[in-house]
Amino acid sequence: MEWLDKLLNPAVLPLLIPIVAIIGAFAIAGLKAHHRHQERIERIKNGLDPDAK
Repeated sequence: MEWLDKLLNPAVLPLLIPIVAIIGAFAIAGLKAHHRHQERIERIKNGLDPDAK
């Protein structure tokens, strides 16, 4: 696991934190959009107005 030792090196770790945060933010935004889309599709399938809250 030499790559893990290099990755967790104190000189490299501060650079990884913002990268992981940015990737995580995009992943959460994508999942939220997917969930909203799935809910909208289910409302349409059930014959409900998808724009009504």
